[in-house]
Amino acid sequence: MRVIIGGISGVGKTTVMDELVKEGFRVENYGDAMLKEAMSKDYAKNRDELRKLPVDKQKEIQKLAAERLAQFNEVIIDTHFSINTNGGYLPGLPVHVLDELHPDLLISIEADPLEIFERRKNDPRRNRDRDSLERIRSHLEANRNYGITYSAMTGSPLLVVMNENGKVKEASARIISVIKQHDGSGP
Repeated sequence: MRVIIGGISGVGKTTVMDELVKEGFRVENYGDAMLKEAMSKDYAKNRDELRKLPVDKQKEIQKLAAERLAQFNEVIIDTHFSINTNGGYLPGLPVHVLDELHPDLLISIEADPLEIFERRKNDPRRNRDRDSLERIRSHLEANRNYGITYSAMTGSPLLVVMNENGKVKEASARIISVIKQHDGSGP
């Protein structure tokens, strides 16, 4: 079963993924796969540079990363459904990527915009943009709309999971429950 989980920066996706790994799931990060491809071509040196690349280069490395990740059958792919670029929102999973990955289930992780704002502000590990609450709300809406579109294009269900502060175990438990139900190994 191939599951794709998307969310904007600051929703706590990485923290949820860490919980899924602890439960024995294989998690592959799409951004890491893209960075590997970008670094091999000298396009970018870190994750924060990826979204600032010209769109044609982003599309090229998206395709190469999808080909790499399509080799795994039982996997959760951690990604962004949409990327907020200088030129507008770029689909994180354009048609050629969805065709390559063939997801069985799509999951959008979301959080309250104020929580996202605070998480971004307090995260020293990344060089994140300082978006306003309104821009965060807009990106959350765009991200969910992209997820709905991907669901319609692939016929895969879309689950929305809220990741509230202090409730990462509840969010990951919800995801695990739905994955088990979807693949027939759960209640």
